[in-house]
Amino acid sequence: MTRRKKVLLGGVAGLAVVLGGAGTAYAAHFQDRALPGSTVAGQSVAGLSRDEVAAAVGERADDVEVTLEAGEATRTASLNDLGYAVDVDATVDAVFANRTWSTYATSLMSSREVDAVVTTDPAATDVVIADLVKDSGGIGVDATVKLAKDKKSFVVVPAVAGKTVVESTFQDAVGAAARDLTSASTVVEFTEAVPDVTTDEAQAVADKANALAKTPVAVSDGEDTHKASVARKVSWISIPVTDGALGEPTIKADKVKAWAAKLAKEAKVEPRAGLRNVTQSGDVKTVVTRARDGKEVSNADALATAAVAALTSGKAYEGAFDYKTTKATWTERVIADGAERLAYPAAPGEKWIDVNLSRHTMTAYVGAKPVYGPISMVDGQAEKPTVRGTFKVYYKRELMTMRGNNADGTRYETPNVPWSTFFHEGFALHGAPWRSSFGYSASHGCVNLPVGVAKWVYDFAPIGTPVVSH
Repeated sequence: MTRRKKVLLGGVAGLAVVLGGAGTAYAAHFQDRALPGSTVAGQSVAGLSRDEVAAAVGERADDVEVTLEAGEATRTASLNDLGYAVDVDATVDAVFANRTWSTYATSLMSSREVDAVVTTDPAATDVVIADLVKDSGGIGVDATVKLAKDKKSFVVVPAVAGKTVVESTFQDAVGAAARDLTSASTVVEFTEAVPDVTTDEAQAVADKANALAKTPVAVSDGEDTHKASVARKVSWISIPVTDGALGEPTIKADKVKAWAAKLAKEAKVEPRAGLRNVTQSGDVKTVVTRARDGKEVSNADALATAAVAALTSGKAYEGAFDYKTTKATWTERVIADGAERLAYPAAPGEKWIDVNLSRHTMTAYVGAKPVYGPISMVDGQAEKPTVRGTFKVYYKRELMTMRGNNADGTRYETPNVPWSTFFHEGFALHGAPWRSSFGYSASHGCVNLPVGVAKWVYDFAPIGTPVVSH
C-alpha cells in the first residue's frame, strides 16, 4: 500500500515535470474555464467559461418540471411554482472553486461532480402544501375561543384534525429534481397533522378568560356600590391571536375607562343656585329652590387603571370616587310684606293676578295688596278644566273670534270676544257678554269675566304680568 502511494505521487510529480512548459500553457488555458472532468448534475461543462456554465445551468433549471400525483388529482409545475429555485451563481462558484496547481494537474485523471445549489421559499412551499391538502379533502381547523350566545362567557370551538404531506413524497422529491436538474414525478402521500391550536390549548385560554370575567370589580360613588356585571367584564377581555397561536387573555383598558367615565358622569351633580324669598328687612320667609352644591369625580381614570392592574393579576378590585366640590350660590328675592301668605310671593309694587279656582274668583294685586276684586268669574268645566300654575301674560287682543273643540269633540266658534288677555297657550282672561251670571265652572278652559272687568284687567296687566291659577 505504501509503495502504491509512492508510485502514484511519483507519477503526479513526473507528470508535472513532463508537462513543464506545456503544463503552464494548460493552466493558463483553463484559468477562466471549467476544468476537464467538470460536470453539473451529470452534464459536462468542461472547458466552458463562467458565463457559459451559468447559461447552461439556468436553461436546465428553467426546463425542470415536477408532476405531483395527489389522490385523483395530478398537477405539473415548475420549480419556482413549487417554492424551489436553483441558485445559478452559487452553482457556478462551486464549479470554479479550489483552483490550485494540483487541481489543474489531477483534472486530467479525475472528475469534478457538482450538484445544483438549491434554495427554497417556505412561504411558497406552504401554499402548495395547503393546496394539496385542500384538494385531498384533508383541511384541518384550529380550535378557537369565542363568546357564548349569552355573551356572559367564552366557549371553545373544537379543533378538527387535518392532513399534511409526507415530506419525502413532496419536499424531498422536488429538492432532488432541483439538484439533479431533471424533471421528475412523485406520488404525494399524506399523514395526519396536529392542529396548530388544539382543543385543550383553546380550553385553557377560555378558562383563564372566564376566570377574569368572574373576578369582582366594584366602584362606590359614596352612596351606591356599582358592580361590573359578568357580561360587562367579558366585553373588557381580548384574546390575541398571533401567527395563528392564541395568546393570554388581556384587559381592554379603554373599555374599563369608558365604564368608569360613565359611572363618573352619572355621579356628577351640577350645582344648583338656591332662591329664597325675604322680607324687605331681610328675613327669610320661604325657600323657593334649595341650593345644592355641585360635585364632579376627580379620579375616574386612576380607578380604571387600578382596576385593570388588579384584573390582570387575577385579583378583585373595589375603589371609591373622589370628588371636586363646587359651592352653590343663593339668590334672594325681596317680597312685599305679607306676600308669603298669598299664592304668589310678589315683590313690592309688582302687579299680578290671582285666579282662585276653588272660589271661582279673580283678584288683581299690587305686591301683597288687592287692588281689584275678588270678582266672580267662570272657569273651565270638568271636561275642559282651566290650567293650573304660575304663568305670565304673553299676548293681548281687544276683539277676536275664538274657535276650538267642545267636550264632546264638536267644534265651536265664538265671534267678537272682547278684551282677551292670554297667559298660557289658548288660556285667557276675557269678557263673556253672553253670560248673565258668574261664580261657577262652565267655560272651555278660559277665565270668563264680565266685559267691564275684562277691560279693566286688559288695561291693568301688561305683557309679562304674573297670573297664578290655583
